[in-house]
Amino acid sequence: KRSEEMFRIVQIPISSPTLWPNTTTNCYLAGNEQESILIDAAYDQEETKIALEQVIQKHQFAVPKKIILTHGHQDHAPGVKQLSHWDPVVICHEEEWDVIEVMVNPIQNISTVKDNETITVSGKEINLLHTPGHTKGHLSLYIPSLETLIGGDNVLSEGTTWIGPPDGDMSDYLNTLNRLQALSLKKIGPGHGEWIYNPYEKISFVINRRLQREKQILSILTKENALTVEQITDYIYQDSIHPSVIGVAQRTMEAHLLKLIKDGKVKSVSDQYMLV
Repeated sequence: KRSEEMFRIVQIPISSPTLWPNTTTNCYLAGNEQESILIDAAYDQEETKIALEQVIQKHQFAVPKKIILTHGHQDHAPGVKQLSHWDPVVICHEEEWDVIEVMVNPIQNISTVKDNETITVSGKEINLLHTPGHTKGHLSLYIPSLETLIGGDNVLSEGTTWIGPPDGDMSDYLNTLNRLQALSLKKIGPGHGEWIYNPYEKISFVINRRLQREKQILSILTKENALTVEQITDYIYQDSIHPSVIGVAQRTMEAHLLKLIKDGKVKSVSDQYMLV
């Protein structure tokens, strides 16, 4: 019982060249001095190793033998290469394996999981949830006894995450958000930014933002005959976003348009989109 009481989760923000307005990526250590896991490994730079080893020492965690990656983006996965001396098993969802394998190469010890698999760390049960949308094999970790979710890039503490092809899917993403909304939650540990202590409010905010964007696109296409993704993005943002994120804003618009095509509301002719 004692080890269960001592179970803790520590958020470690590590500087990484991620997307504005974020300047850090969160890694999480969970467990105690007998056993621990690392969730996400940030960017492949020495700073990652130094920051993690300092926290392990300070909080007296066992060196993690498992590193669970929420997804295969370069600000979350390749930091594993800095930790090869731990001899860890890298765990990811089966649909993210191809991307992760490239990201963590030359590390070969990769194990895949399916939706709803459970692992136990220092007496705590952790559910591994397949939460696609941002990527096809995105994974979130839910600890029922603590009503805590480590959510990767599904929900951020500031703004909203980008969703775009080929890996991202807006229909999947909205389904994921609805699934997370149904969990019993006190807090969310996001991939970027501070702990989120108003989880339902934050998830609702993201769902509403996406549905509002969809309405906006339909309303623009009602006024205009046919537009490209770039034109729709310019129309919506009108120079209000940081230049560094225009590319991912366009990809998010494309994800919205692909969902609207799937829903039978929009069609595309060459590279232009119009109402059905």
